[in-house]
Amino acid sequence: MSFIVAYTTHLLTKYPNFLLSNNQNASYLFNFNTYPTHSLNFSLSYRPLTRNNSFYNRVNSLHPKTSSQNHPFKNNPPVLELVFLLIFSFTLLFFRLFSNALLPDFPLRWRNLVAFAHENEPKTRDYPLHLRQAIVAYEDRRFFSHFGVDPVGISRAILSFSALGGGSTITQQLVKNAFLKNERTVSRKIVEMMLAIALERVMSKWEILSSYMSKIYWGHGIYGIESASAFYFRKHPSLLSLGESAMLAGIVPAPELRSPLRDCSRGKTFQARVLKRMVEVGFIDVETALLIVKESLHLHVDGLKNADRLLYLLSFSSEGIRGFNELNQAGTKSAMKDIWDWEQESKIWEACEDMERWVFNKASKGAPSKISSLK
Repeated sequence: MSFIVAYTTHLLTKYPNFLLSNNQNASYLFNFNTYPTHSLNFSLSYRPLTRNNSFYNRVNSLHPKTSSQNHPFKNNPPVLELVFLLIFSFTLLFFRLFSNALLPDFPLRWRNLVAFAHENEPKTRDYPLHLRQAIVAYEDRRFFSHFGVDPVGISRAILSFSALGGGSTITQQLVKNAFLKNERTVSRKIVEMMLAIALERVMSKWEILSSYMSKIYWGHGIYGIESASAFYFRKHPSLLSLGESAMLAGIVPAPELRSPLRDCSRGKTFQARVLKRMVEVGFIDVETALLIVKESLHLHVDGLKNADRLLYLLSFSSEGIRGFNELNQAGTKSAMKDIWDWEQESKIWEACEDMERWVFNKASKGAPSKISSLK
């Protein structure tokens, strides 16, 4: 940036008449004062330019009149040099912006992600459709209609004063996790949006969604949908039910805080929220959502510090958990956790009531429109 300031000073001192307007009646003047500390101070003021003006005479005394051949820019500004200066300034700003936000091995990471997406997407085609629907409905419902950046989501985030942490699309989250440093700044957000738009140009929507599911964090040191499915349910993602898919989608925004291992009812709480979103988008009907919310959710979880396999049986019937049983499965001792939080259960039923009210309001205004991007 010091080069830009020095070069601008050079232009203003070499071509002082550049500051004059066409009619030479009035203009804005830059007053430069150079001190022994080599710091450059200037102020912007307005004064009429006349032949008797002291500043005008002082400038002309420093630059005596010569022929137009020696001063080709005497009557015309140095347009080409100024254009070059602007281009150079924006290029410098652009590279500095990216260098501060990107990881050092960004080019290698970009090539690896694109290659991984092309190879991984066919392997994920046997994943159930409701798994993709649950993630899209909860994380980015306009995923199949935007170009990598969602203007509606960004506007909503700005209005809610959360521009640095809201409005991110699935593509932006993939970019953030794969390429960017872990910092919350406006410059990083700008780079994130630019890379998301670029990524949409080289990868299809299905490849981006498959890469997102295979790369994101699911809590307890687990990355990728296959590892998460095996950790929580002891099965391949292709065998996940709608209720299990909804629970996994619900813990994505904050997997450690929302983990059902920390609170046995959290899995059902966020499952209900995902199902409500799926009803709003039109992926499922409210009867199916309510039926799944009222069902038990079985989590087969490998112990974090030991090899014991625990089975958490959550029953959301009106009677709550009916008892504590010792279970044996595949020769491994399992136990049912007898912890019940009625406050958490009330939140689940509140989500169900919200779903019912939403459907009632929609029915009173007419049939809700169906969004079938994933159907």
